[in-house]
Amino acid sequence: MTNLQSKNIRSILFTITAFCMAAALLQGIPMLSRLPRNAIWLGTLLLFLPVPLTLFFLHRTGKLTEEKILYAILFSGMLFRCCYVLLSGLYDRQHDEGVYTGIADRQANPGHIGYIEYIYKFRRLPDFNPYQLFSYYHPPLHYILSGLWLIFLTGIGMPEDLAFENLQILPLFYSGLFMLLTLLILKKLGAHGKPFYTGLLLVVFHPALTILSGSVNNDMLSALLLASCIYASLCWIREKTLKNLIFIALSIGFGMLCKINAAIIALPIGLIFLLDFIQTIRQKKRQNLLLALRHYTLFGLVAGSIGLSWIIRNLILFHVKPGISSATEASVMYTGNYSIWARIGLPAFADWHFSFPFHPLSGDAIHNTWVIMFQTSLFTEVYPTELSGLPLILCQAVYPLAILAALCSAVLFLVLQCRKYILAKKQLRQPAAHEALFLFFGYLIFLSSFAAFSLKYPYTCSSDFRYIVICLVYIAIGLSDGSCPHSDSHAAPASPGNSSSACQKVFSIFQHATRVLVWITLFLTTMIYMIWEQW
Repeated sequence: MTNLQSKNIRSILFTITAFCMAAALLQGIPMLSRLPRNAIWLGTLLLFLPVPLTLFFLHRTGKLTEEKILYAILFSGMLFRCCYVLLSGLYDRQHDEGVYTGIADRQANPGHIGYIEYIYKFRRLPDFNPYQLFSYYHPPLHYILSGLWLIFLTGIGMPEDLAFENLQILPLFYSGLFMLLTLLILKKLGAHGKPFYTGLLLVVFHPALTILSGSVNNDMLSALLLASCIYASLCWIREKTLKNLIFIALSIGFGMLCKINAAIIALPIGLIFLLDFIQTIRQKKRQNLLLALRHYTLFGLVAGSIGLSWIIRNLILFHVKPGISSATEASVMYTGNYSIWARIGLPAFADWHFSFPFHPLSGDAIHNTWVIMFQTSLFTEVYPTELSGLPLILCQAVYPLAILAALCSAVLFLVLQCRKYILAKKQLRQPAAHEALFLFFGYLIFLSSFAAFSLKYPYTCSSDFRYIVICLVYIAIGLSDGSCPHSDSHAAPASPGNSSSACQKVFSIFQHATRVLVWITLFLTTMIYMIWEQW
């Protein structure tokens, strides 16, 4: 199965929507809020239990197919996310959430919730300089959608407090679509079998995406639109149609209308455009050249008119340039007093804080971008000072395992993309070469921009993993690839004793070990979320 059938996609979309609607309904049951958290997790486990039993039965009867396994994985991911949302209130583990005071007053409140409330309350975009109130500088797409969601919920009679609590349903929905898009990306790249399941499981059960599924800010929608850019670009590389080009333009345009840093994806996309345009010039066909120029002009108009609309609006109305509101140097989160190497260089062993793997707010306690990135990828910006017993043991075990798994997965992805590029060039398969270059360059661009962002805005919060959560898609691609860097279907078989055979065997072991590390890490983090009272 190289591509999912439309009926499979519709079935998955229906499941995602059904879970979101069920979560919205369950939020309104008063008795549920009084149940112990363990009772909710027990109910989740009882709902999950039929999944492995069904897969086992299908396997024994010879009816187990890839589609059924994929559906089971996505079903389990939505079930886990819904449980997290039900256990997490509107103000739990959020970032710059602010407050709301309700439609009864005319007050404009700060933070992401305040921004959403403004649109819900006044039925318009902010009519003042967006830098005057914290979080209002963000482009408005997520806040418009959330405001309309509030208007809908209160319009059908839902109490206002419950409607605000249900703001988490939209990120939950985006999170489900993110899983589906990752599935489509992996299938587009030919993933199959156990490696494919590992790559998908990374996105389905990674703790950072679980947390974002209950976050009311714009991070989850931004990640979804970036994933849409990646998928659209892969479609265009293989079929250079106007439809696919407009697909990319809409994805990047709405991505920038959600979060300005989504523009970073324009660099790897621009690279494949440039390579294609050079190829068109070399053909020396005037008609093809003019057609390419018209298509790229249309792309620029569509992407630019949508993506730059918020920036242009603020320049015209308030004469302000794009940027972010940041804390002062007096902030406890400030890291600018440390050298560039101390902030984005290789951290010393002591900087990792293996004995207590959590991210405090203090820049003096922790200031290396990569350490903060790894810690927040597992535990967000939570700093529990009284953790003990089994949760502490699990956290201390999973932290170094997660670092090792992440580093091995990154190496695996980069090596495989290099191998694919070299092999595609030898076999004159231009789309495959451009595909590998697009993915390789895109991953490095996101990491580089993340480091640059932490330098420009030197605060511990700038190094939060949520800013590059899209990198999980790239890592999933590496984990889903079952090939070895020296395997070549057109080459003569390697004899057991030569160096190529030995290298291939070593790399195969490395691939398998990396996937095992990922499985263990995901299992332990899932256990942590289930038994840690903090969640």
